Amino acid sequence: MKLGCSSWSYHQAIVSGRLSLTDWLGVCAGELALDGVELLDLHFPSTDTAYLREIKRRCAELHLSISCVSVSNDFGRPTAGERERELVRVKRWLDIAGFLGAPVLRVFAGWLPVPASGGGSSPRPWAPLRAAQKGVLWPEVVRCLGESAAYAQERGVILGLENHDGGGLVATAAEVERALGEVGSPWLRLCLDTGDYPDLASIERTIGQAIHVHAKLYELDERGVERRLDWPAIMAILRAASYRGFLSIEYEGEEEAETAVPRGARYLRELLRG
Repeated sequence: MKLGCSSWSYHQAIVSGRLSLTDWLGVCAGELALDGVELLDLHFPSTDTAYLREIKRRCAELHLSISCVSVSNDFGRPTAGERERELVRVKRWLDIAGFLGAPVLRVFAGWLPVPASGGGSSPRPWAPLRAAQKGVLWPEVVRCLGESAAYAQERGVILGLENHDGGGLVATAAEVERALGEVGSPWLRLCLDTGDYPDLASIERTIGQAIHVHAKLYELDERGVERRLDWPAIMAILRAASYRGFLSIEYEGEEEAETAVPRGARYLRELLRG
């Protein structure tokens, strides 16, 4: 397995201007000593060819693989016109991923609308909407994923569909299997998010479909040990499945990334060394 980082880990630092995307690449190669990077669409100040060339050159100079490019799409949009615009967006980012030499484009299935009331004290305010909304949206999500996978094949980039429990239309292991099965393309695989499954059994059930893995980190102690997720157990599952791809750090804690992620990276590297 190889260790990388998603630019989402440094989202606040990048959007606030503390770090540019190219600055962050330097952090990944230097302080974090990573093997690769995952580049989120939201963090590109430009998608002009000249800027993309600069990103590609910088990664080559730093000996960083671009393990994945991530697009923040939503195939669960309520109207046909909106969904078509999301398809255009995904295809555009497949072009970008192909230009950058990334083997994977992370995509989402789509999102359930959160009730205007916010759901009160419910930790999953969208839960009552799942059955009704999914019945309407699911066929469209499958259609959009299928069309995206066909275009991905043309570009030579694999789509990694992320499981997402935060109101996502594909949240559970069963939904992952259903979506991949109904699309039925080898160009649509799983971007397995370790923090968005409810249990280790879900990771074990779907790891065989994973083309990319998000190493989710939330709460780190002074050594970088993750408090909420059992990373030794997760690592054992990945090894048992002979997963050889990237673990892409996705930090979502309250501490600033500049101090938290280096500790988390050291901890994960220790686990990788066994």
